[in-house]
Amino acid sequence: ANNQTRVTSSNSLFKYCEYSGAAYKVMSNAWDCPTNCQSANTAGTVVDYHWSLKAIPSFGFVAHKDDTKEIIVSWRGSTTLMDWVANFQIVPTPWPAHIEGSAVHSGFLSAYNAGAGKIKAVVADLVQKYPDYKLVLTGHSLGAAQAALAAVDFATEHPEWTNKLELYTYGQPRVGNAAFSDWLSKQPFPIFRTVYRGDLVAQVPLRTMGFQHQAQEVWYTSNSQTKFCGSDAENSTCQNGLSALQWSTLQHLQYPGLSFDILYLFLGNADAIGITL
Repeated sequence: ANNQTRVTSSNSLFKYCEYSGAAYKVMSNAWDCPTNCQSANTAGTVVDYHWSLKAIPSFGFVAHKDDTKEIIVSWRGSTTLMDWVANFQIVPTPWPAHIEGSAVHSGFLSAYNAGAGKIKAVVADLVQKYPDYKLVLTGHSLGAAQAALAAVDFATEHPEWTNKLELYTYGQPRVGNAAFSDWLSKQPFPIFRTVYRGDLVAQVPLRTMGFQHQAQEVWYTSNSQTKFCGSDAENSTCQNGLSALQWSTLQHLQYPGLSFDILYLFLGNADAIGITL
């Protein structure tokens, strides 16, 4: 059975979006970025590893926070043309081998695999050092896709971690086909695939291309209320109920907690990637 029927607090959704936003700004092992590193939720976080792989691309950090007993892995979203080139390499690739019929977006998988080896080694060391800490995977946009892939990878290689895993994504595109997404949705750890209003990115790649989201969706409605959409991964009463005319590129950048200054990073590249705002 699909296990994704939990709820979480608005503050938790906001908090892990702050960590997703921090991945755009944390450029080293120093937790000193503006806004996202200085909130009541994130102050005191310690960065254990930062990666910056520009050619693939993959960026992010592994960190821990002692007062809340958590390990956080956050992948960055897309701000450059090379990032979006990876986004549109949409040929499905069989992965992982143990899920029969599973296939995922080849560009997202390439981005994830570029940094996965070192990330997993650092996380394994932290889990051993802090066995009672939970392990939260998060990311926005392209980073959200990588976080979803990591959740499957971690749960596969370390099934003993499933009792501490949590997955929070923001503006996540569809990552894999039904076999992939159904397997992920059935895992025992909580998944909150957060979608802000008419965010266009949550609608790509298209379902007609064989892609499917994992449950559960948490939708910020037009009045910014949160709706937990339950075990139906493609719930027609949530964002899928909007028409294409209601989809918005701008709303991809307006998630509560992401912080407004990311908007300027995106606007600087909008012309280059052919997106009209």
